[in-house]
Amino acid sequence: MIRLNDRLAAVFSVIDPTDQVMDVGCDHAFLAIALKEKYKDMNVVASDNKEGPLKHAKENIKKNHLEGKIELRFGNGIQVLDEKTDTVVISGMGGLNMIGIFKYEEAKRKQIRKIVLSPNSDVESVRREFMKMGYQIYREKLVRDGKFIYPVIDFRKGRVHYGKKDLLLGPVLRKEKSPLFLEWNQKEIDRISQLIKVLPKGFWQKRIRLRRNLKIHKTVLKTL
Repeated sequence: MIRLNDRLAAVFSVIDPTDQVMDVGCDHAFLAIALKEKYKDMNVVASDNKEGPLKHAKENIKKNHLEGKIELRFGNGIQVLDEKTDTVVISGMGGLNMIGIFKYEEAKRKQIRKIVLSPNSDVESVRREFMKMGYQIYREKLVRDGKFIYPVIDFRKGRVHYGKKDLLLGPVLRKEKSPLFLEWNQKEIDRISQLIKVLPKGFWQKRIRLRRNLKIHKTVLKTL
């Protein structure tokens, strides 16, 4: 059984047995291998837009005796999506890049009922834009990876409206208030406070946005 790091293990945990998965930006295909080892009947595709990672993925698939059971695909984002896939996974990529992969592929999006994302940045924008694309947050969790804390978000098709607090903090995370969420929230308070101090005077609009976000983060502490 292949071993996953904590972040990929968290992503793995929100994949259901009936999902038909494409892992975009598969890197070494560890997630795809783990899925196929556990769910023998799952259709699993590993894709990347670089030849190097696909070469490593192919080697790892062979090493784990899964040749012919995991399909490798070279291409950008969901442009190489096939008709069998209904679940797309992307982990370890900037949030704005994730948005771009889906935003301009409306025809491909129609068949995707579930999207699992673990962005490195711009998480609030990810929540907002996928809400606009017709997805709601079904599950979300936080995972520690080294000194960083990252979200894992399970989006499902469905119309919903999230307010500012939900977009910034996560509608599920802010209700559960796990110890890791509280730690992340404090880190955000510290980060934003420091950023406000060093921001040049000309960036007054950004300062207003940061102060608004800081106020929301501090409300979490008041409800403990």
